Amino acid sequence: MTRPTPGETPVPASAYSQTTVVRFAGPDYGDFVASGGERLRPRLARSLDLAAIEPGCRVLDLGCGRGEAAVHAARRGARVIALDYSADCLRLTRQATALVRQHASHSAAAGIEVDLAMADAGALPFRDGAFDRVLMLDVVEHLLPWQLDETFREVHRVLAPGGFAVIHTLPNRWALDLGYPLLRLLRPSLPRDPRTDYERQVHVNEQDIVRLRRTLKRAGLGARIWLENLTIEQAAWQPRSDAFPDVRGPAYRLFRSGPVRLLARLALRTPLRLIACNDIFAIAWREPER
Repeated sequence: MTRPTPGETPVPASAYSQTTVVRFAGPDYGDFVASGGERLRPRLARSLDLAAIEPGCRVLDLGCGRGEAAVHAARRGARVIALDYSADCLRLTRQATALVRQHASHSAAAGIEVDLAMADAGALPFRDGAFDRVLMLDVVEHLLPWQLDETFREVHRVLAPGGFAVIHTLPNRWALDLGYPLLRLLRPSLPRDPRTDYERQVHVNEQDIVRLRRTLKRAGLGARIWLENLTIEQAAWQPRSDAFPDVRGPAYRLFRSGPVRLLARLALRTPLRLIACNDIFAIAWREPER
C-alpha cells in the first residue's frame, strides 16, 4: 500500500468548478450540448463500448465529471449512479441528464435516469458487490498514489461477481516524456511542455502501463491493460482545432495531415506504440480469493 507523503494534499474539489471543467473541455462539450447529448467524443464512446452495457446493468460512474458517460450509459438502459466529490460536477451531470431527456422521444426519456452521489472515491457509500460495471474515465491521473490505492480497493469491494471496471487514463507518461519530443521534430512550433497550467495542477499521478498494473494488483484486481492512440480519431472527429487554446489545437491539426497519420498508424504496429500512444485503457476484475 502506498502511504501519503508528508505535506502532500489531494487536489481540492474547488479545482473542478463548473467554469473550469467546461472551459477545459472546450468545443467537445459544446458539441455535446449543441447536439442534445448525441455527440460524444471518441475516448468516451470507446470506453462505453468496452463496458458492454445492457439494460438493467448496475453502473457506477466514479468521478462523473460533466456527466456525458453517465447519461449515455443510462440511455443504454443501465441503472446509473454518478459519483463525484465536486458539487459543480454533479450539477453538470444533472444538467446533462435533463438535456438528453429533453431531446429524447417521450418513451425513451422515461428510461433515462441518473442518480447522483457526492462522496470520496476512496470511501464509497455502497454495499459490497453493488455494481456490474464501474467506469473510471480520466480519474486515475487526478488521484495521489495513496488515494488511488484506496479507490481501487473500493472498486474491488463494490464490483459484483462477474462484473468489471473500465478504466481510461491519459496521458501515458512514456508518450509525453519520450514520444512527444519526437513529435516536436515534425512540428518544432509545438510547446516544449504539452501540459497546460491546469493539467500541471490536477494531474498528480500520471501513469504508464507498468505502474497501473502494479497498482491494480495491489488492490486484488486482475486486469487487461493496453495502449491506444485516440488522438488520431479525436483529430478527425473535432475539426474546430482553433477553439483549443492549448497544445491540442496544433496537435490535432498535425494529426489531420495524411503523412503524419500514416506514420502514426505504422508506429502503432511496432514497439514504438509504447511511446506513440497516449491513451491507457484497462479492464479490471476481482481476482478469485485464494
